[in-house]
Amino acid sequence: MLQYLLQEDDSDRSIATGLGFPRVMMHLASSDDAEIREAALRGLLELSREKNDGSSSIDKSDEKLRQLLEERIKGITLMSQEDLETVKEERQLVDLLWSICYNEPSSLREKGLVVLPGEDALPPDVASKLFEPPLRASAANRNATEKKDEPMKLLGP
Repeated sequence: MLQYLLQEDDSDRSIATGLGFPRVMMHLASSDDAEIREAALRGLLELSREKNDGSSSIDKSDEKLRQLLEERIKGITLMSQEDLETVKEERQLVDLLWSICYNEPSSLREKGLVVLPGEDALPPDVASKLFEPPLRASAANRNATEKKDEPMKLLGP
């Protein structure tokens, strides 16, 4: 709910900042639960984006934010390949937050951990044959078995 409000109106960002949500989100971003971490990182990302007047709702020079991002980068760097695949969104959020806050690429990007090999490839198309329009499917089947000499049959009078 908070992420929706932050995306919709700049004044909501100021209210969220005034209520202390950035500190709460920084605390939640260091949680052991991956879903909580990801949601908190999303909230921090929304707060770090510039408002229409060019200011940000989050203090980008905050040492706690930098420390949090460095800890997440270190944690991600130490993960196994299998664990890295499960925290794809978190890797991208940490990298994006680092880039926005510090105007430089994160060490995740330098180590090639933001997008792993094969992640940017399109998934295999396994459903298109199942959801093919019936008319097109029947035409394809008929063309495969139809002889070239036979004239085309038209429906109607």
